[in-house]
Amino acid sequence: MRKLILLLFTGILLFSCTAAGADEGRILRFIYCSDVHYGLEREFRGKEVGSDEVSRAMLATFKLLSETRLPEDSGVGAGMKFGSSDFVVCTGDIANRMEEGVQSATTSWSQFCSDWDSSISSPLYLVPGNHDISNAIGYPKVLSPEKDASSAAGIFNRMMRPAVERTAETFNYQTDKVHYSFVKDGVRFVFMGMWPDAYMRQWFDQEIGTDTITPVILFTHDPPIADTKHFTNPNGKHTINSVDNFQNLLADTCLVTDVKKKATKNWEKLEQFIHSHSMIKAYFHGDKNYNEFYTWNGVNGTIDLPVFRVDSPMKGEYSSSDERLLSFIVVTMDVDQRLLTARECLWNTENKTSIQWGSSCTITF
Repeated sequence: MRKLILLLFTGILLFSCTAAGADEGRILRFIYCSDVHYGLEREFRGKEVGSDEVSRAMLATFKLLSETRLPEDSGVGAGMKFGSSDFVVCTGDIANRMEEGVQSATTSWSQFCSDWDSSISSPLYLVPGNHDISNAIGYPKVLSPEKDASSAAGIFNRMMRPAVERTAETFNYQTDKVHYSFVKDGVRFVFMGMWPDAYMRQWFDQEIGTDTITPVILFTHDPPIADTKHFTNPNGKHTINSVDNFQNLLADTCLVTDVKKKATKNWEKLEQFIHSHSMIKAYFHGDKNYNEFYTWNGVNGTIDLPVFRVDSPMKGEYSSSDERLLSFIVVTMDVDQRLLTARECLWNTENKTSIQWGSSCTITF
């Protein structure tokens, strides 16, 4: 079943019973989704369709939000029309991995740009997912074509705006990393690629400098406990191969030698980073595809990090078999009272463009 863990953090987090309606200040709004997986097909509204058709149906719901009232749940903006989003975030797996007859990343990226650029008027912020990067650098199993960096390069060009744009041929994942931030209404929104590995953590410290005051909302593809197989191969020549099955997606070398073991020591490094950066107030991620609002306490229980996991329109843990559970996350933030409410937006419960509200959670930041 989909999970909703009721969050209660001492001094950090209040669950959605927090009253936020009467004296609301400036409200910032954004839409969060992930793992659109262009190139896949699924059963949707009575027929087998491609991911482009499913994405367009979800994007139609984004537009419907402007005239939709938020639920009366005591969260930020409760009972008010959502209005126009300040921005939209999608945290990767734009293309699906090119195996078992899946279309190329070139085709998937082209479809994504066509669908999303014509549907979204708000700024769109992206990071790559493991499928985008595996297509670019290779994978333990055979891909066809063997490599196609189109979605990885496309995301890099859009978000990093290099002086010389990368192509599928010139993209170099060792140096072409997606990491950026912006400050809006006194809140810093930080995008850290696949996962906050050593490369990203070092960049973060350089990015924020001495600013320990501005609250940070973090977006990345992987959950805090990133898959062991996503780390760099600790064995032999550290290659991507079908024996070790490490995927070399993260800069950190894995501290266990078997992908079937938990990368606990690697997760500890993230825990230490979060513990030493108290300005990080929330963590949004995809990859493990279902809606869940939960607390990550770290490996050693030293932190209480609010985490928001989002569903996938194509590979949802539960929505892939029950399309009534398809959802994305709608966020409203009262930047004066320092409150953030995340709401599960169920967008296909009636097999048409419609909205029903699921779980919600309000945190202080």
